[in-house]
Amino acid sequence: MSLRTVAESRVQRLEVLGENGKADPSVDPKLSPEILLKMYRTMVEIRAFDEIAFKLQRQGRLGTYPQILGQEATQVVPALALEPKDWLVPTYRGQGAYFARGMKLRYSLLYWGGDDRGVHFPEETNDLIFAIPVGSHLTQAAGLAWASKLKKDGAAALAYLGDGASSKGDLHEALTFAGAFKLPVIYLIENNHWAISVPRERQAACETLAQKAWGYGVCGLQVDGNDALAVWRAVSEALDCARSGGGATLLECETYRLGHHTTADDATRYRPAAEVEAWKRKDPVLRLKAYLEGRGLWDERRDADLRARAQEMIAEEVRAYEAFPPPNPLDMFANNYARAPWALIEQRAELEKILRESRDLEEVASLPPPEGRFP
Repeated sequence: MSLRTVAESRVQRLEVLGENGKADPSVDPKLSPEILLKMYRTMVEIRAFDEIAFKLQRQGRLGTYPQILGQEATQVVPALALEPKDWLVPTYRGQGAYFARGMKLRYSLLYWGGDDRGVHFPEETNDLIFAIPVGSHLTQAAGLAWASKLKKDGAAALAYLGDGASSKGDLHEALTFAGAFKLPVIYLIENNHWAISVPRERQAACETLAQKAWGYGVCGLQVDGNDALAVWRAVSEALDCARSGGGATLLECETYRLGHHTTADDATRYRPAAEVEAWKRKDPVLRLKAYLEGRGLWDERRDADLRARAQEMIAEEVRAYEAFPPPNPLDMFANNYARAPWALIEQRAELEKILRESRDLEEVASLPPPEGRFP
């Protein structure tokens, strides 16, 4: 009786930019100036929005808000690498990805203000509303990818998840299916090191999260998630693999959540300040800016102009958000069923009667017509 090795796996890590913004020429994807500048502008704009949205919540003008401060590269860059026909399946910390796909920021504010009319995506893209339950969207992404494969439409699906969700059974089920059927899907772990107050080292005993791909016949790669060029290259190569029939990829993009988990959290209660300061030196926005300056594509004058225009754009989005008319309460009954059951029909009729009795007829008449399908 003997022992022999029947399979071996290893994890590689992709890095392009150093903390000083200088690129390793052997792995630099050498992107066009147009793509690089769009990448940087979008990252700067979403960071500016993030800061303002946080202040709006503190002023009582938003219900809650999950910041993406420090995660701009993992949010923006993968979404920019997609084609409109591809499926975007983000987490609730996904406003950067939505914005990169063309969604107006007023709708992000509307959603976090407690109004489901904020679920409003560009018609030309295939974007799913994020799921609040952690991990429940991962099998849905596999289903979308399977449908694309059966239809042979050349589309891929990109699903985001956090390091916390990588411990859920949903990822096991999704990767099992994706590996067995060689689905055109990418699972991108935004490893920001903290699942609310639980540190990464308590999520899994393995050295990396990328190696979770091993048991499923899926390609796994660890990426410097604060390196915009590394993220672009990793996602682009994973998309090429997906479209060519090579199957699924699991990307662990190592980044850091510089802010609180949400505005309901106080990260200073469980995170050492020295750790946060160390990660600030790996800022994805500043690293990409230094790279652009090194290539002669950017300077301080352009940067100041970009930031000023970003503030103007966001101020307009805030005005548009706060100018939305009140929603029609009857909309809560729409789009829940293909054909509404009797109980829902009765409840809707009861609410409509209450509205008419409790409000002036003029006020009821001024409400927008109910949206969606009912019954």
